[in-house]
Amino acid sequence: MANIVLLFSLCTGLLFVAASPNDCGGNRFAPACIEPQLVATTADIDDLPNHPEKLLIDVREPSELAATGQIPTSINIPLKTVRTELNLSSEDFEKKYGRKKPTTNDPIIFSCRSGVRAGQAALEADQLGYKNAKKMSIATYEEVLDLPNHPEKLLIDVRNPDELAETGKIPTSINIPLPQLEQGLKLTDDEFKAKYGRDKPGTSTELIFHCKMGGRAQKATDLASSLGFSNARNYKGSWTEWAAKQEK
Repeated sequence: MANIVLLFSLCTGLLFVAASPNDCGGNRFAPACIEPQLVATTADIDDLPNHPEKLLIDVREPSELAATGQIPTSINIPLKTVRTELNLSSEDFEKKYGRKKPTTNDPIIFSCRSGVRAGQAALEADQLGYKNAKKMSIATYEEVLDLPNHPEKLLIDVRNPDELAETGKIPTSINIPLPQLEQGLKLTDDEFKAKYGRDKPGTSTELIFHCKMGGRAQKATDLASSLGFSNARNYKGSWTEWAAKQEK
């Protein structure tokens, strides 16, 4: 038990187990160690235009942004240059990016394609003294499209069964309607496998939730996070975006 920390959530009254900082090599943004408050939600991103003091940094390569576009208000600093750019003087940073350089107390949110590079960037910022760094919890269409190549990730459709019967489903997804999600995630490993045909996710498994337009998926993401699933994310575009892009 020396390497295990038990955390109690006053909001939910639930116990969950997380790896200790020693297990994570001091990286509090590691997938098995990250706590929910270090992950930005869809609501955080949607509200950014109302909070110019918060900085959203997309750490993908410029070629990726050219192919997909970028989130409004974000600036692009590729992961490999994050440390260098955050060490720029305030004057040089503002001249280069058109935004004031964040102070070590200002909120910074990092985004990428799947969240991995965002976590690495948040760690870099944390090591430089930026104590309000977060990584974004939104999954993209491109990542969902690539899920057949990543069986270690689990896509959960939280729509009702009658909706799936009408539209079909995204490949590799399993269906757990939102009202049943908490119960489903509390099943034993054997019960989950028998019911859904997939191994039950661990607390560090990458979970992606989707619905029709992203609203219920965000509720599912928040619920899973409250249960200790530290890598839960919302496919914000959900079925609506998937269907539209599949028709092209």
